[in-house]
Amino acid sequence: MKYSMRTISMLLLLTAINANAQLIDTILNVSSYKLHFRILKGDNSPILFESGGGLDATQWDSIATVIHHRSHATVITYDRAGFGRSSLDTLNYSILQEIKGLESALQRLGYSDDNLLLVGHSLGGFYNRLYAARHPKQVKGILLLDPRIPSYTDMRFARRYFQSLNRKDFESEYMSLYYVLAKMEHNSNYVRQVPLPTTIPVLNIMAETGPFLEAKENERFKADQRDLVKASRNRSLVFAKGSTHNIPHDKPKLVIEQVIHFYKKYLL
Repeated sequence: MKYSMRTISMLLLLTAINANAQLIDTILNVSSYKLHFRILKGDNSPILFESGGGLDATQWDSIATVIHHRSHATVITYDRAGFGRSSLDTLNYSILQEIKGLESALQRLGYSDDNLLLVGHSLGGFYNRLYAARHPKQVKGILLLDPRIPSYTDMRFARRYFQSLNRKDFESEYMSLYYVLAKMEHNSNYVRQVPLPTTIPVLNIMAETGPFLEAKENERFKADQRDLVKASRNRSLVFAKGSTHNIPHDKPKLVIEQVIHFYKKYLL
């Protein structure tokens, strides 16, 4: 197999980063389930990443490593309940219980009182918003990547979509996704009622192509993001031209540059 010089240089860079970085890979018991964390320890304040719906922390692997190297931030990624190496308590599952589990884990890891930058993709934005509302003094900024916005229209969409599903169609390894979708309307309604503090700066990066098949739903998805940004002077919008909904995959360089710029502006 032949490699280009650029590929070889990137492999050497990542090898050097992995050799020098202090990596914590751990699974913690939180209440009735387990959460898996991967932490690259740095000298500066932490960045906490929230994956998109149905995805685990591996979504951030290459991006997180480069951001850690360039910013010297402690970079925290984790698998939400039911995904990756984290387990799920199906009897007590809700977004509030997930946030409480995250809070418990961060306290045990020693980061509960640290200033934080939150980064979230898609559904991860729900978790960013709720965590920020509960910790407005610690959260110094939120960077959202084509986020799902809690609203009445989002709730109606979630209800229609879930009603079209059949639990029998979900194989055992995808059952966690079924529970997420089952709670989506409830979670959207819950987060909708929790105000996002206007004191926290927000950068919203919007994809050119939305996640839905129907153009009407994609327009609604974008309109909700614009409304979020318009609601406060310290919120701004960046357009990721040429990107699908999966901005971290399609535009990793854009994500890295925007995260580092935002981090330096509000946490360094």
